[in-house]
Amino acid sequence: MIGFGRWFRALSAAAIAAIACSAAAAEDYPVRPIKLIVPYSAGGASDVMARYLAQKLGDRLGQSIIVENQAGAAGSTAYVTVAKAQPDGYTLIYATSSLAINAVLKPKLGYDPVRDFAPITNVLEVNNVLVVPAASDLHSVADLVAAAKNKPGELNYVTLGPGSTPHLSAELFTGAAGIKAQPVAYKLTTQAYTDLIENRVQFWIASMPSTLPHVRSGKIRALAVLSAKRSAAYPDVPTLIESGVNAETTFWQGLFAPAGTPAAVVTKINAATREVIGQAETQAWYANLGAELGATTPEQLAATVRDELKTWSGIVKRMGLATD
Repeated sequence: MIGFGRWFRALSAAAIAAIACSAAAAEDYPVRPIKLIVPYSAGGASDVMARYLAQKLGDRLGQSIIVENQAGAAGSTAYVTVAKAQPDGYTLIYATSSLAINAVLKPKLGYDPVRDFAPITNVLEVNNVLVVPAASDLHSVADLVAAAKNKPGELNYVTLGPGSTPHLSAELFTGAAGIKAQPVAYKLTTQAYTDLIENRVQFWIASMPSTLPHVRSGKIRALAVLSAKRSAAYPDVPTLIESGVNAETTFWQGLFAPAGTPAAVVTKINAATREVIGQAETQAWYANLGAELGATTPEQLAATVRDELKTWSGIVKRMGLATD
Protein backbone atom coordinates (compact mmCIF):
# COMPACT_ATOMS: atom_id res chain seq x y z
CA MET A 1 0.00 0.00 0.00
CA ILE A 2 1.30 3.46 -0.88
CA GLY A 3 1.69 5.66 2.19
CA PHE A 4 -0.29 8.88 2.41
CA GLY A 5 2.90 10.97 2.32
CA ARG A 6 4.13 9.33 -0.88
CA TRP A 7 0.64 9.60 -2.45
CA PHE A 8 0.38 13.30 -1.55
CA ARG A 9 3.87 14.03 -2.90
CA ALA A 10 3.05 12.19 -6.12
CA LEU A 11 -0.22 14.10 -6.49
CA SER A 12 1.53 17.42 -5.82
CA ALA A 13 4.21 16.61 -8.36
CA ALA A 14 1.54 15.80 -10.96
CA ALA A 15 -0.26 19.06 -10.24
CA ILE A 16 2.96 21.04 -10.55
CA ALA A 17 3.77 19.27 -13.81
CA ALA A 18 0.31 20.08 -15.17
CA ILE A 19 0.73 23.75 -14.26
CA ALA A 20 4.16 23.81 -15.87
CA CYS A 21 2.79 22.25 -19.07
CA SER A 22 -0.04 24.78 -19.14
CA ALA A 23 2.39 27.66 -18.71
CA ALA A 24 4.62 26.28 -21.45
CA ALA A 25 1.63 25.91 -23.75
CA ALA A 26 0.61 29.52 -23.08
CA GLU A 27 4.15 30.71 -23.74
CA ASP A 28 4.09 29.10 -27.19
CA TYR A 29 0.44 29.94 -27.88
CA PRO A 30 -0.68 30.48 -30.55
CA VAL A 31 1.17 28.23 -32.99
CA ARG A 32 -1.57 28.12 -35.64
CA PRO A 33 -4.49 30.31 -36.80
CA ILE A 34 -7.33 31.00 -34.35
CA LYS A 35 -11.00 30.80 -35.27
CA LEU A 36 -13.22 33.60 -34.00
CA ILE A 37 -16.90 32.76 -34.36
CA VAL A 38 -19.36 35.64 -34.70
CA PRO A 39 -22.97 34.70 -33.86
CA TYR A 40 -24.45 36.98 -36.55
CA SER A 41 -24.42 37.33 -40.32
CA ALA A 42 -21.60 39.09 -42.19
CA GLY A 43 -21.93 42.82 -42.62
CA GLY A 44 -23.82 43.59 -39.42
CA ALA A 45 -22.46 45.90 -36.73
CA SER A 46 -21.22 43.08 -34.47
CA ASP A 47 -19.49 41.40 -37.42
CA VAL A 48 -17.75 44.61 -38.51
CA MET A 49 -16.47 45.31 -35.00
CA ALA A 50 -15.39 41.70 -34.49
CA ARG A 51 -13.40 41.70 -37.73
CA TYR A 52 -11.50 44.83 -36.80
CA LEU A 53 -10.61 43.34 -33.42
CA ALA A 54 -9.62 40.04 -35.06
CA GLN A 55 -7.15 41.76 -37.34
CA LYS A 56 -5.59 43.81 -34.56
CA LEU A 57 -5.50 40.94 -32.08
CA GLY A 58 -4.04 38.59 -34.67
CA ASP A 59 -1.24 41.05 -35.35
CA ARG A 60 -0.58 41.25 -31.64
CA LEU A 61 -0.55 37.46 -31.11
CA GLY A 62 1.42 36.74 -34.27
CA GLN A 63 -1.19 34.46 -35.86
CA SER A 64 -4.12 34.98 -38.19
CA ILE A 65 -7.55 35.12 -36.58
CA ILE A 66 -10.14 33.80 -39.01
CA VAL A 67 -13.66 35.13 -38.54
CA GLU A 68 -16.47 32.63 -39.13
CA ASN A 69 -20.09 33.80 -39.13
CA GLN A 70 -22.65 31.40 -37.65
CA ALA A 71 -25.97 33.19 -37.69
CA GLY A 72 -29.03 31.35 -36.45
CA ALA A 73 -31.37 31.15 -33.47
CA ALA A 74 -30.47 34.71 -32.41
CA GLY A 75 -26.84 33.66 -31.99
CA SER A 76 -27.43 30.41 -30.14
CA THR A 77 -26.17 28.26 -33.02
CA ALA A 78 -22.73 29.80 -32.60
CA TYR A 79 -22.79 29.57 -28.82
CA VAL A 80 -23.53 25.84 -28.94
CA THR A 81 -20.69 25.34 -31.44
CA VAL A 82 -18.16 27.02 -29.17
CA ALA A 83 -19.47 25.38 -26.01
CA LYS A 84 -18.68 22.00 -27.61
CA ALA A 85 -15.34 23.03 -29.16
CA GLN A 86 -11.93 21.82 -28.06
CA PRO A 87 -10.81 24.01 -25.10
CA ASP A 88 -7.36 24.78 -26.49
CA GLY A 89 -7.63 28.49 -27.23
CA TYR A 90 -8.03 28.03 -30.99
CA THR A 91 -11.80 28.50 -31.03
CA LEU A 92 -13.15 31.73 -29.54
CA ILE A 93 -16.46 33.52 -29.77
CA TYR A 94 -17.22 37.21 -30.11
CA ALA A 95 -20.23 37.10 -27.81
CA THR A 96 -22.84 39.72 -27.07
CA SER A 97 -25.47 40.13 -24.37
CA SER A 98 -27.46 37.53 -26.31
CA LEU A 99 -25.27 34.87 -24.66
CA ALA A 100 -27.23 35.42 -21.44
CA ILE A 101 -30.52 36.61 -22.95
CA ASN A 102 -30.96 33.52 -25.16
CA ALA A 103 -30.36 31.22 -22.23
CA VAL A 104 -33.10 33.01 -20.30
CA LEU A 105 -35.54 32.85 -23.20
CA LYS A 106 -34.92 29.21 -24.11
CA PRO A 107 -33.16 27.29 -21.32
CA LYS A 108 -32.99 24.12 -23.44
CA LEU A 109 -30.93 25.64 -26.26
CA GLY A 110 -27.98 23.39 -25.56
CA TYR A 111 -25.54 25.59 -23.63
CA ASP A 112 -25.13 27.15 -20.22
CA PRO A 113 -23.67 30.70 -20.34
CA VAL A 114 -21.85 30.24 -17.04
CA ARG A 115 -20.84 26.56 -17.03
CA ASP A 116 -19.87 26.12 -20.69
CA PHE A 117 -17.65 29.16 -21.31
CA ALA A 118 -14.38 30.64 -20.10
CA PRO A 119 -14.76 34.44 -20.03
CA ILE A 120 -11.74 36.30 -21.41
CA THR A 121 -12.57 40.01 -21.46
CA ASN A 122 -15.30 42.47 -22.22
CA VAL A 123 -14.47 44.47 -25.35
CA LEU A 124 -17.04 47.24 -25.56
CA GLU A 125 -20.50 48.48 -24.78
CA VAL A 126 -23.00 49.47 -27.42
CA ASN A 127 -25.79 51.98 -26.93
CA ASN A 128 -29.14 51.53 -28.62
CA VAL A 129 -30.89 54.23 -30.62
CA LEU A 130 -34.56 54.77 -31.40
CA VAL A 131 -34.70 55.57 -35.11
CA VAL A 132 -37.44 56.31 -37.65
CA PRO A 133 -37.45 56.85 -41.43
CA ALA A 134 -36.23 60.27 -42.56
CA ALA A 135 -39.49 60.64 -44.48
CA SER A 136 -41.53 60.04 -41.33
CA ASP A 137 -43.51 62.88 -39.77
CA LEU A 138 -42.32 61.67 -36.35
CA HIS A 139 -39.66 64.11 -35.14
CA SER A 140 -39.54 63.30 -31.43
CA VAL A 141 -40.32 60.56 -28.94
CA ALA A 142 -43.41 62.52 -27.98
CA ASP A 143 -44.57 62.40 -31.62
CA LEU A 144 -44.07 58.63 -31.75
CA VAL A 145 -45.88 58.03 -28.46
CA ALA A 146 -48.79 60.25 -29.54
CA ALA A 147 -49.06 58.47 -32.91
CA ALA A 148 -49.06 55.06 -31.24
CA LYS A 149 -51.75 56.13 -28.77
CA ASN A 150 -53.90 57.53 -31.55
CA LYS A 151 -53.65 54.24 -33.48
CA PRO A 152 -53.05 51.47 -30.93
CA GLY A 153 -51.24 48.49 -32.42
CA GLU A 154 -50.98 49.97 -35.92
CA LEU A 155 -47.35 51.08 -35.78
CA ASN A 156 -44.74 48.42 -36.62
CA TYR A 157 -41.20 48.08 -35.33
CA VAL A 158 -38.17 46.04 -36.37
CA THR A 159 -36.96 43.02 -34.44
CA LEU A 160 -34.35 40.42 -35.35
CA GLY A 161 -36.57 37.67 -34.02
CA PRO A 162 -38.47 37.00 -30.77
CA GLY A 163 -36.30 37.81 -27.77
CA SER A 164 -33.60 39.54 -29.83
CA THR A 165 -32.11 42.67 -28.29
CA PRO A 166 -34.14 44.98 -30.60
CA HIS A 167 -37.29 43.10 -29.56
CA LEU A 168 -36.56 43.31 -25.84
CA SER A 169 -35.51 46.96 -26.10
CA ALA A 170 -38.68 47.85 -27.99
CA GLU A 171 -40.83 45.97 -25.48
CA LEU A 172 -39.17 47.91 -22.65
CA PHE A 173 -39.80 51.16 -24.51
CA THR A 174 -43.43 50.48 -25.41
CA GLY A 175 -44.16 49.21 -21.91
CA ALA A 176 -42.61 52.27 -20.28
CA ALA A 177 -44.37 54.60 -22.72
CA GLY A 178 -47.72 52.87 -22.31
CA ILE A 179 -48.20 52.17 -26.02
CA LYS A 180 -48.78 49.16 -28.24
CA ALA A 181 -46.95 48.39 -31.50
CA GLN A 182 -46.46 45.31 -33.67
CA PRO A 183 -43.07 43.56 -34.01
CA VAL A 184 -41.85 42.61 -37.48
CA ALA A 185 -39.06 40.02 -37.44
CA TYR A 186 -36.15 40.12 -39.92
CA LYS A 187 -33.35 37.66 -40.53
CA LEU A 188 -31.08 40.23 -42.20
CA THR A 189 -30.34 43.71 -40.89
CA THR A 190 -29.83 44.92 -44.47
CA GLN A 191 -33.44 44.09 -45.37
CA ALA A 192 -34.65 45.63 -42.12
CA TYR A 193 -32.94 48.91 -42.96
CA THR A 194 -34.35 48.85 -46.49
CA ASP A 195 -37.88 48.51 -45.12
CA LEU A 196 -37.30 51.11 -42.42
CA ILE A 197 -35.92 53.65 -44.91
CA GLU A 198 -38.92 53.05 -47.18
CA ASN A 199 -41.28 53.45 -44.19
CA ARG A 200 -42.67 49.90 -44.36
CA VAL A 201 -41.87 49.74 -40.64
CA GLN A 202 -42.17 52.83 -38.48
CA PHE A 203 -39.40 52.53 -35.90
CA TRP A 204 -36.49 50.43 -34.68
CA ILE A 205 -34.42 50.41 -31.52
CA ALA A 206 -31.13 49.42 -33.15
CA SER A 207 -27.50 49.29 -32.09
CA MET A 208 -25.77 52.63 -32.52
CA PRO A 209 -22.96 51.37 -34.80
CA SER A 210 -25.46 50.02 -37.31
CA THR A 211 -27.50 53.25 -37.33
CA LEU A 212 -24.67 55.73 -37.84
CA PRO A 213 -24.14 55.37 -41.62
CA HIS A 214 -27.87 55.70 -42.30
CA VAL A 215 -28.33 58.67 -39.97
CA ARG A 216 -25.29 60.43 -41.40
CA SER A 217 -26.54 59.85 -44.94
CA GLY A 218 -29.91 61.35 -44.01
CA LYS A 219 -31.91 58.17 -44.69
CA ILE A 220 -33.15 57.70 -41.12
CA ARG A 221 -33.61 59.97 -38.09
CA ALA A 222 -32.47 59.35 -34.52
CA LEU A 223 -35.06 60.30 -31.90
CA ALA A 224 -33.37 59.12 -28.70
CA VAL A 225 -30.52 57.07 -27.30
CA LEU A 226 -31.29 54.45 -24.66
CA SER A 227 -28.18 54.98 -22.55
CA ALA A 228 -28.06 56.75 -19.18
CA LYS A 229 -26.40 59.79 -20.74
CA ARG A 230 -26.09 61.28 -24.21
CA SER A 231 -23.62 59.72 -26.62
CA ALA A 232 -20.61 61.50 -28.07
CA ALA A 233 -21.64 60.07 -31.43
CA TYR A 234 -25.08 61.72 -31.15
CA PRO A 235 -24.51 64.74 -28.87
CA ASP A 236 -27.70 66.50 -30.02
CA VAL A 237 -29.94 63.47 -29.57
CA PRO A 238 -31.62 63.25 -26.14
CA THR A 239 -31.80 60.12 -24.04
CA LEU A 240 -35.08 58.29 -23.82
CA ILE A 241 -35.28 59.27 -20.17
CA GLU A 242 -34.79 62.94 -21.10
CA SER A 243 -37.64 62.47 -23.56
CA GLY A 244 -39.99 61.42 -20.78
CA VAL A 245 -39.86 57.62 -21.11
CA ASN A 246 -38.11 55.80 -18.26
CA ALA A 247 -36.35 53.01 -20.16
CA GLU A 248 -32.66 52.26 -20.69
CA THR A 249 -30.72 49.47 -22.40
CA THR A 250 -27.02 49.10 -23.12
CA PHE A 251 -25.46 45.89 -24.42
CA TRP A 252 -21.93 44.50 -24.23
CA GLN A 253 -19.67 42.52 -26.55
CA GLY A 254 -16.80 40.37 -25.35
CA LEU A 255 -14.52 37.40 -25.92
CA PHE A 256 -15.12 33.90 -24.57
CA ALA A 257 -13.48 30.50 -25.02
CA PRO A 258 -14.88 27.03 -24.28
CA ALA A 259 -14.88 26.07 -20.61
CA GLY A 260 -11.68 24.27 -19.66
CA THR A 261 -9.40 26.46 -21.75
CA PRO A 262 -6.10 26.76 -19.84
CA ALA A 263 -6.06 29.79 -17.56
CA ALA A 264 -2.66 30.81 -18.87
CA VAL A 265 -4.03 30.97 -22.42
CA VAL A 266 -7.02 33.03 -21.27
CA THR A 267 -4.64 35.39 -19.48
CA LYS A 268 -2.50 35.78 -22.61
CA ILE A 269 -5.50 36.62 -24.82
CA ASN A 270 -6.81 39.01 -22.18
CA ALA A 271 -3.49 40.85 -22.02
CA ALA A 272 -3.21 41.07 -25.81
CA THR A 273 -6.78 42.39 -26.10
CA ARG A 274 -6.08 45.04 -23.47
CA GLU A 275 -3.06 46.18 -25.46
CA VAL A 276 -5.11 46.43 -28.65
CA ILE A 277 -7.93 48.31 -26.90
CA GLY A 278 -5.40 50.72 -25.42
CA GLN A 279 -4.13 51.83 -28.84
CA ALA A 280 -5.23 55.33 -29.87
CA GLU A 281 -6.00 54.09 -33.39
CA THR A 282 -8.31 51.40 -32.04
CA GLN A 283 -10.09 53.80 -29.73
CA ALA A 284 -10.68 56.29 -32.54
CA TRP A 285 -12.00 53.59 -34.90
CA TYR A 286 -14.57 52.27 -32.42
CA ALA A 287 -15.54 55.76 -31.23
CA ASN A 288 -16.44 56.60 -34.81
CA LEU A 289 -18.99 53.77 -34.63
CA GLY A 290 -20.42 54.95 -31.34
CA ALA A 291 -18.99 52.05 -29.32
CA GLU A 292 -17.39 52.53 -25.90
CA LEU A 293 -14.32 50.34 -25.36
CA GLY A 294 -13.62 48.80 -22.00
CA ALA A 295 -11.55 45.70 -21.18
CA THR A 296 -12.20 43.71 -18.02
CA THR A 297 -10.75 40.78 -16.15
CA PRO A 298 -12.25 37.33 -16.85
CA GLU A 299 -13.80 37.45 -13.39
CA GLN A 300 -15.49 40.78 -14.09
CA LEU A 301 -16.95 39.48 -17.35
CA ALA A 302 -18.21 36.38 -15.57
CA ALA A 303 -19.94 38.62 -13.03
CA THR A 304 -21.52 40.61 -15.88
CA VAL A 305 -23.00 37.42 -17.35
CA ARG A 306 -24.41 36.37 -13.99
CA ASP A 307 -25.91 39.83 -13.42
CA GLU A 308 -27.52 39.81 -16.87
CA LEU A 309 -29.04 36.40 -16.28
CA LYS A 310 -30.70 37.76 -13.17
CA THR A 311 -31.81 41.03 -14.80
CA TRP A 312 -33.21 39.54 -17.99
CA SER A 313 -34.87 36.64 -16.18
CA GLY A 314 -37.09 39.15 -14.41
CA ILE A 315 -37.79 41.16 -17.56
CA VAL A 316 -38.52 38.13 -19.76
CA LYS A 317 -40.82 36.66 -17.12
CA ARG A 318 -42.69 39.94 -16.81
CA MET A 319 -43.11 40.10 -20.60
CA GLY A 320 -44.16 36.46 -20.82
CA LEU A 321 -41.52 35.75 -23.47
CA ALA A 322 -39.75 32.72 -21.96
CA THR A 323 -40.16 29.36 -23.67
CA ASP A 324 -39.05 25.82 -22.88
